[in-house]
Parts: sequence; structure tokens; C-alpha cells
Amino acid sequence: MPRRKHIKIAEVRTFQNVFDYKQENVEEKIINFFGTAKPVTLELGCGQADYSINLAKIYAHRNFIGIDRKAARLWNASKNATKENLNNVAFLIAYIEKLDEIFKQIKTDEIWITFPDPYPRRSSMKKRLVHPRFLEVYKKLLLPEGKIFLKTDDETLYSYTLKVIEEENLILHKATEDLYKSNSLTEEEKIQTKYEKQHLADGKKIKLICFSFNN
Repeated sequence: MPRRKHIKIAEVRTFQNVFDYKQENVEEKIINFFGTAKPVTLELGCGQADYSINLAKIYAHRNFIGIDRKAARLWNASKNATKENLNNVAFLIAYIEKLDEIFKQIKTDEIWITFPDPYPRRSSMKKRLVHPRFLEVYKKLLLPEGKIFLKTDDETLYSYTLKVIEEENLILHKATEDLYKSNSLTEEEKIQTKYEKQHLADGKKIKLICFSFNN
């Protein structure tokens, strides 16, 4: 298994739809890959990028960038996007906290954080992708009126996010502790990741929060 992982890490960097933040002029390369300027959606900590790929299939008029710090995770994402002949989705190997240093031209009106590590211990709180230190990065990336979406099965992360929204004086657009209890879901909300399907099979409730900055 470790050997296979190392092979994927090396191979994924040769894929045309995968980029590494360490590459020179990586932002320009992503822009050139897309070819045309379209609204951009970011999926953070994307893993296999189920959200980016499914959104790209639904919305051909948008571009999507799935971002994860672990190259091996993006191997399947790249393969799946290529299999679907999607030219409006790309993947970036990068640390989330460095995105404002990477993206100077690319701005987004939509950020999806799908089933991130909840880091339940208080000592690891700063690693949560909704911690204020990450929000400062997102604020630099988001266009006016841009929104952030969090999907999680974790009660602690859900409650923590609502607390951050209140303390940081952010705008809460939607919050639900049981997403699939509703009969009026958007196409975006209906998308289910690999982990989400596992959580549902285990009887867990899926939570969703949508919020934005108070510009």
C-alpha cells in the first residue's frame, strides 16, 4: 500500500488537470488550463473532489477548483474528471492557509468545505477550516456577496461554526442540523460525497451551514 501511494503521488503531478502550488506561475497555468474566464467555485480539502466533479457536470458555465494538501488524494479526483471529459474542473495541491498567496487574479463567489476533519480537541481548534485564521484567507479570495458552505456530520464542528459566525459578526444564510429532512434541497445540496454516503449509512444526520462576510 505505501508503495502504491508513492506511485500515485509521483504520477498525479503529471496529470494535465492537476497543479502544485510549488510550480512557478501556478495561477497562470490554472487560468490557461480553463481557457475562458468563468465564475469560479473552490472546494477545500476536496479529497476525491466529489463536489467539484458533480458541480462541474451540472454547471458547464462555471469553473471549479478542488484543493487538497495531499497529492495522493487527488489521483482519483483527476482520473474521475478526465473520465467524464470535464474541462471546467482542475485540482490544486496546496495548503488552504496559503491560498491568498497563490490566487491574486482568481477570485471566487462560492467556497465549499465538505466533510473536513473536525479536529474535536480544543488543542487542535486552529486547524478547523472555519477557524478565524482561515476565514481571513477566504475573505481575500471571495468576491462581494460570495458565500461559504460547510457540510459536516460532526455536531461539535457545526456548533463551533455557528459560534464563530456570531462572534465574527458574519451573515448566516442557512443552518440546518438535518439537511435531508427538507424536501426543497438545491442541486448543490443534493450532491453526496463518498464520506457523506458512509455517514448516512451509519444513521448520522448531515448538517449544512451557509454564511458570508459582512462587507
